[in-house]
Amino acid sequence: MFRGQLDPQHQIHDLNPGIDQHGVFWTTRIPDHAVTVVDFDRGRAAYRLHNFAIEDYHDLLNALADGPSVPATLSFEVRWRGVQDRVELVDQTNRFRGTFLVSTASAHWTAREKGVRLHSSPALASVSEVAILARERNGVFF
Repeated sequence: MFRGQLDPQHQIHDLNPGIDQHGVFWTTRIPDHAVTVVDFDRGRAAYRLHNFAIEDYHDLLNALADGPSVPATLSFEVRWRGVQDRVELVDQTNRFRGTFLVSTASAHWTAREKGVRLHSSPALASVSEVAILARERNGVFF
């Protein structure tokens, strides 16, 4: 549930990787080693980053304008555990095949910039509304 205001007047931090030369925003390449699939069929996986370079734009409008920012780092860990449901999709026409596992996940994160440390509650306190692990193949890999 969202609490608070979604406008620059009430926003203090907007942490994101910026806008690339092609105009893509809020998206960046994450190192392959950041994702570990322990046992896909049992819904066990982890996604971890440590001291990943991002920027703090202060507010959404400044971020969308690629305005002034402050260097920051982000660390997080998300863990998936268990399988509540399994969905198999095959679309021969569009050459897509996927296995989707409805699971549970826990997460915690920390962001730092000069003089500021932001953090979530511990992973044990996180509540998973929906968590999906997926394995898919498409195009030439179909």
